[in-house]
Amino acid sequence: MIIDPEGLDRRTVSALLGGLVYPRPIALVSTVDSEGLRNLAPFSFFNAFSFFPPTIGISPGSRDGVNKDSLRNIRETGEFVVNVVNERLARLANLCSAEFDGSVDEWEVSGLDSEPSEAVTPRRLSASPAALECRAMEFVDLGTAERPTNTLIVARVERIHVADAALNGLEPDDTALGLVGRMGGDLWCRTGDTFELPRPSHVDEEELAREAAALRSQLARDMNNG
Repeated sequence: MIIDPEGLDRRTVSALLGGLVYPRPIALVSTVDSEGLRNLAPFSFFNAFSFFPPTIGISPGSRDGVNKDSLRNIRETGEFVVNVVNERLARLANLCSAEFDGSVDEWEVSGLDSEPSEAVTPRRLSASPAALECRAMEFVDLGTAERPTNTLIVARVERIHVADAALNGLEPDDTALGLVGRMGGDLWCRTGDTFELPRPSHVDEEELAREAAALRSQLARDMNNG
């Protein structure tokens, strides 16, 4: 089936794309507006785009043409903190996704504790195993005036906080972090089921071609078996 998303409504495209592009990491984003009102909201449109300089992106949306609180706050101040989400935090992070009125402080609703950041104003989440203090570099509006949607925020990471127990030297410990991800619909996933797949360390075209042929044969067998 070939699908043209242009003819579909927003909910249908969301379900389709969200069910195909996963797992997506989750950023529990803390912001403050220009008057100091706090906000805490999760986003699964989040990823790293460069390691040097350290650059990440999040893509908060709009509702009925009105910027969500996180997007509005970041436009005003240029600052936010990405708190990563593990399984212990998953349900509390999900609660923060409710469509609260803009005057509601999700920190108070969730009862989560915070700690001061070092380079930005928004505070970071005490219970998160890692947090990224970020400063916005660019805003890319992805929708149109007729169909407003998400805005991609590209941001520089100013500080990285990691719990000591989640580090081996300066290498993150995947098991200790215990991060979760978002799939389609209401499905989330754990990241504990992993496997190693090193990048090719050689560029011998004939050897790589033989390996690819063997892998294609295995792929064909797997597809024929269902």
